[in-house]
Amino acid sequence: MILDCYQCSSCYFEDREQSSRIDPATISTPQEKTVFRNVLVIFVCIELYDDKQELKQAADEFETLSDMIGKRPIVLCPNVHLSVDKAPERQAVWMIAELEKMLISRGYDVHSLSFGYHKRYGMECNGNVGSVVGRRFYGSEQKQFLRLLTRLGVCPPESLPDDMPAWAKLLTERRLNVLGSRRETYRFAKQMLQDQLDATGHSELWTCMLFEGERQPVDDYLSALYEIIEDYPDVRIHRAMNLSVPGFSNAARHLFRKYPEAIESGRLRIYNSQVSDIEFLLTRSAVLLAFPQIPRKAGSHAGEISFGIYCKDDDFSKNLIQWYRTFLVDARFGWIRTESELNTTINELEEETFQDKPS
Repeated sequence: MILDCYQCSSCYFEDREQSSRIDPATISTPQEKTVFRNVLVIFVCIELYDDKQELKQAADEFETLSDMIGKRPIVLCPNVHLSVDKAPERQAVWMIAELEKMLISRGYDVHSLSFGYHKRYGMECNGNVGSVVGRRFYGSEQKQFLRLLTRLGVCPPESLPDDMPAWAKLLTERRLNVLGSRRETYRFAKQMLQDQLDATGHSELWTCMLFEGERQPVDDYLSALYEIIEDYPDVRIHRAMNLSVPGFSNAARHLFRKYPEAIESGRLRIYNSQVSDIEFLLTRSAVLLAFPQIPRKAGSHAGEISFGIYCKDDDFSKNLIQWYRTFLVDARFGWIRTESELNTTINELEEETFQDKPS
């Protein structure tokens, strides 16, 4: 569940037109233009695996906000665009209604806006401490692992944690650590990199991204890659890149020309990545899966990291090496050994993208 909160001295909302892309049965009665004063506006997005656990976490968070900015009426506004993992409409409608009941039971004055409409609105925020607050509630570690499996196509979107395959359930029995922020996720990634680079003897990195920064993702990640290739000759890098994205296909061509010896010797191994909205770092002893905050359109890199799942376990990482090859590397092309193979791969992916576009 994602909450985007604004303390407003005044605001208005007006339904414009029904959405044509959701279940018509879930669209509520349209509302006239309504003006509110001195309220807390909450844009709420219900996500795929949310249940009453997340509702309680959200209600508890309102208690904390009230302590900071004072208790005031709440305006709940549905906003499905806050997440790529949005719940089905019927689930979202039911959970927003349950959140409204829970807040009313705690003594809040709540006004819930209509569901299923494109809205015109305006807000005047106070600008004081706590006037704009964003929160996300993830639920259990098992739910987050299921979110990953759904992204990879291992489980269908309607799956529940008990529906995960047996091998996946075994993975969740490990000590998975859900990292709740971008900063924390990057900190773990940098520590993983350093631990691997400091290791004696030959070591290997399996990665879709190298977690160097977030201002210019392609440039920042490649700068970390350059440093490893140039300064750590004993480290072998397995680097999957989404070659259907022009920025990464151009970067891959540059790597073949900049480091021909590393490519030829197999110290730098380039693959096409099958996913675009998960970032991945795997060493011999730890694994980190990072999820985007605001994914772009399909086939492009997501940008900022929202949260991660981290596990430090030698056996777990050993098993995940095969998992990496299975799910994150495009088996059609495998290890791309020459620039000629790279160009053939990129051309084929570009043709697929062109054919998938609506005429």
